[in-house]
Amino acid sequence: MKRRNPGPWRFYVRRYGLVHVIADANGSPMASSVPAGSGPLLAAGPELLTALQRVAELVPVGSPAHTVAVDALEQFAEREGMTLADWQPALAPQPRPQLRIAGVAT
Repeated sequence: MKRRNPGPWRFYVRRYGLVHVIADANGSPMASSVPAGSGPLLAAGPELLTALQRVAELVPVGSPAHTVAVDALEQFAEREGMTLADWQPALAPQPRPQLRIAGVAT
């Protein structure tokens, strides 16, 4: 399955005429007007999730590190689910109807 927004993500102060932009690996903007202090952290999202998944896999179950990693992954999945449930994709612009000459005024 192809990921919608492949990592690594990058934070740009200015891109495509927008300010404080997070873009995916393809250069597609995902968010703009992100607070400058949060931008680099948000851009590191895919790598942070991968790191949390590795911690959850490698450390003993029940250890504090495992508990923190699993809790963080569950919270992320819950928030992602809520965001996707609320997301309304913008309707694609409809093609303009073709103009037809119905008659000629004389």
